[in-house]
Amino acid sequence: MTYLKNIFLFAGVLFMFSCGDNPKDQRYQTKLNRLQQENDSLKKEPLTITEEIDSVIPIIKGEKVPPVKISNTKKAGKHPISLQWISWDHPGTANIKPLEHNWYSINGSQKNKDGDYLTIDGKIKRISEKELEFDGIIITKVKHNNNGQSCVKEGKQNFYAQGDRKYYRLQNMDNCEGDMLVDYVDIYAGASSL
Repeated sequence: MTYLKNIFLFAGVLFMFSCGDNPKDQRYQTKLNRLQQENDSLKKEPLTITEEIDSVIPIIKGEKVPPVKISNTKKAGKHPISLQWISWDHPGTANIKPLEHNWYSINGSQKNKDGDYLTIDGKIKRISEKELEFDGIIITKVKHNNNGQSCVKEGKQNFYAQGDRKYYRLQNMDNCEGDMLVDYVDIYAGASSL
């Protein structure tokens, strides 16, 4: 019986201290509010991890898990594109969006006031630092090439960055006019993670 009496007495004392304006309680509440604000601010900005996580290794059932390298999430963006017959100084734009299995969709064009144009539509992925694989359709039309008719290149194509070049050039350069004319279709570095 004395044991139950002591428990009720302890609970009563605890209740009295918890109901009062204890300075310790206010400090804890202030810290709790500050931590909640910090937590809320972290929710506003998504974080991306770009380096190997080796400083924190989780422990699962007493066993260490090896570090895991986590790369940036694939991101969409714009890339300049050009056909030399239209202009290298005034490139067009290609929009690139992530797809599955390291592929990106690509859709864009370059045009001039004379009605000449380059269009690209399909999917593209990086094969190496210097090479891109494309699958889709590329159409060029320049009034003084191929009798002013469109030149269509469809299917799988490769783009390659030769030497120190900061752009990738379509390797199927032959214009539809024949072996007498080449088209330089170029994709430049841009804002996507391609």
